[in-house]
Amino acid sequence: MKLVTFQSMDAVKDLFQKGYLECNPKFIDLKKSGPTYDVILSKFCNAVYNPEKVDYPIWCWVKFKKGICPPKHKGKKVSSFDVKITFHKKEEQVLITDYRRFSFLLNNLYIPTSKKDKERFDKKLEEYKITKEELKAYVRKDKYETHRMDDLYLSVCKEIRDSFSRVFTKDSDVLQGCVSRVYLEEIEKIEFLMDEDYCYGSFNYVRWDGKRFNWREDFYRKLK
Repeated sequence: MKLVTFQSMDAVKDLFQKGYLECNPKFIDLKKSGPTYDVILSKFCNAVYNPEKVDYPIWCWVKFKKGICPPKHKGKKVSSFDVKITFHKKEEQVLITDYRRFSFLLNNLYIPTSKKDKERFDKKLEEYKITKEELKAYVRKDKYETHRMDDLYLSVCKEIRDSFSRVFTKDSDVLQGCVSRVYLEEIEKIEFLMDEDYCYGSFNYVRWDGKRFNWREDFYRKLK
């Protein structure tokens, strides 16, 4: 399958020196995304062909609407997105996740199966007097030093955590993937992104109205 990853110039230097591209953990903010990585890695290590036993995967685009990755658009260039690498992998070497659902993990929000399920869970939060900010505190150590420890709160967080298994699906038109390494011989094309007036590889840019696209609301709208 054809995939796309956006990387820095330093990553490209590593690619040609080593013959492969691999994630450098020093560029991961584990205070921000540590709990999210735990969910991904637990699945990655058990479900994907990973002979290199890498600690952290390379992220890539699998599908975006009718293409593979978001098209370039006017806006500020994403920091460290210096090159676009198109490469090929066997499907069993890629852990595929739904991009919409993935945004729930970073905020510790429940991934519902239907509108009725969403209403049920929202009522539970209201009944237990748990706010979305309090839920986020459970996973975002970069923003919060502590979180609630009462039984009701912890039981809700467990239910949310259980719902995260729904992120592992191909039933979406916006899919991302994780691979252990990208080898030089797997690469079809490397494109250098020189235009500083364009945003590449991202759909989370600030729009004309000052807002970003809300993937969670988009997911809720698609529920039946």
